[in-house]
Amino acid sequence: MKDTLHDSHGLPLGHPDNPESQIKLKKTLRSVKLIALVVLVLMLIGLATALLERWSFAEVLAKRAEENGVMHVLVVKPTAPDKNNPNMKLVLPGTLRGINEAQIHSRVTGYVKEWFKDLGDTAKQGETLALIDIPEINRQVEEATANFKLAKTVYERWRRLRAEDAVSQQEMDEKTGLYRQSEAVLNRLKQLQSFGTVVAPFEGRITRRNVNLGDLVNAGNVGSAQAMFSMARTDRLSVYVYLPQDRTSQVKVGDEVSVYQTNAPEKIIKGRIARTAGAIDINTRTLQVDVEIPNENNALLPGAYVEVAMQVALGDSLIVPTNTLIFGAGGPYIAVVKDNRAEKKKVTLGIDFGNQVEIRSGLSPDDLMILNPMDSLVNGQSVVPQSPKPRANSSRRGASSE
Repeated sequence: MKDTLHDSHGLPLGHPDNPESQIKLKKTLRSVKLIALVVLVLMLIGLATALLERWSFAEVLAKRAEENGVMHVLVVKPTAPDKNNPNMKLVLPGTLRGINEAQIHSRVTGYVKEWFKDLGDTAKQGETLALIDIPEINRQVEEATANFKLAKTVYERWRRLRAEDAVSQQEMDEKTGLYRQSEAVLNRLKQLQSFGTVVAPFEGRITRRNVNLGDLVNAGNVGSAQAMFSMARTDRLSVYVYLPQDRTSQVKVGDEVSVYQTNAPEKIIKGRIARTAGAIDINTRTLQVDVEIPNENNALLPGAYVEVAMQVALGDSLIVPTNTLIFGAGGPYIAVVKDNRAEKKKVTLGIDFGNQVEIRSGLSPDDLMILNPMDSLVNGQSVVPQSPKPRANSSRRGASSE
């Protein structure tokens, strides 16, 4: 045998009965046990740590679950109508018109002999605008004048004869009738002749001239006749607006309104409601309202498009933001907070002002309304009310700086 023998025992080094091999084996087993113990201790420590963290997280999760069960909501109170709030104004479109406007036609047929007022000129009431050459009527007037003079001479002669009882009363009545008839014909033709002078019906400005010298003008305003002039009184203007039927009770004659042009909404001119139609138009379901506006400095021109802002009277109604409304099968609702519980109230809507709406019934001034309520919100749900941060008011055209 060629194996190397231990010096002291004569056994091979790897033999089990070799003492050194046993010592090394024990050391190895001891090291393995120690490592296994350390690993086991580390595992126990990790398990304990995990269980501790899970237990602590369970408390956090339970707290969060409890917090999630309570909804945090923003709340506001309804407000009373404010006449200075620009959102409370009803804005309607309209067209400016002169307080008096007229298309001036000829009353007789003839040729334009001369005109005295041009586009943009002012004219006083009764001032001559143009002359019309009417030779046919002039001849008729001359003939009627001659007939009248003859009838008058005969009448006066027969009146003297009747005083002397030289003619009968019947003959006298016949001559009197002929005299009165010729006088009436002459007066009619003279009046017709006076229509050859075209005059201004009121004081105002010439807004259009449609004739030139020598133009043939026809009598009346039908057929081929056209207006010779257009006039408008511009020191006061009028604008017609059409009020929806559901708002007719909120304005009255004498109310002040604001009028402005869309290209200059900051230049507001005050007017007033002068009159209303007093009846609803069955085709449009609107009420025609006439607004009068002073215009001494001619800042506004007839024919311009304007917007009229009216202050509507809402009485005891309340105003709420539109993002507080909930629309369900039963109609509109508003969710309010009462004793930290949500409660839905059915309401009656009024005028919609865009980002605000009128509430006519179903809500009290002290209610805390939930902003942007979720559709899943139910009665009795726990909520935590919070007030929203204040923000700047939005401006609107037609708002006065009072």
